[in-house]
Amino acid sequence: MQLTMVYIGKIEPSLIDHVKKGLRSKFKMPILIGNEFSAPSSSFNKFRNQYEADIILNELEKNFDDKVLAITSHDIYTQRLNYVFGLAKSKSKAAIVSTARLDPKFYKQPGDIELFKERLLKECIHEIGHVLGLQHCKEKGCVMNPSNSIRDIDNKNFDFCHMCQISLGN
Repeated sequence: MQLTMVYIGKIEPSLIDHVKKGLRSKFKMPILIGNEFSAPSSSFNKFRNQYEADIILNELEKNFDDKVLAITSHDIYTQRLNYVFGLAKSKSKAAIVSTARLDPKFYKQPGDIELFKERLLKECIHEIGHVLGLQHCKEKGCVMNPSNSIRDIDNKNFDFCHMCQISLGN
């Protein structure tokens, strides 16, 4: 099994490298860096000025044979939520994570690249966890805790709890 990482929009190469290194050490799988991927025009909602994540996920699943993670600078949402930091369906092959709301500057706070990178990696690990079959977890600090707010992301760590590790076969 391998994972291909693609980007949608403007993503700094250093962010891609950071995520690649973090995912490689966490999941022990080959990770390839793919080219820029274009979000389907049908995924953009001009009234919300956001992209519908489900439409992008469906397009990713059609275009890749193996597991794929898209990192996007676009703000994303699903039909039932105003926004999401990321999205993956359990045991699917595609995941997407948005950087739009992970940057402290989005919340009118001083720029902090290390915090931004930490949040991005946590969300990427979380979404790949879903791709590998994990559900949300209630164990305090587990990376599979739901991310309903930026505080939720900041309060979890990079690791899977014991039960999630067992589910992953680690």
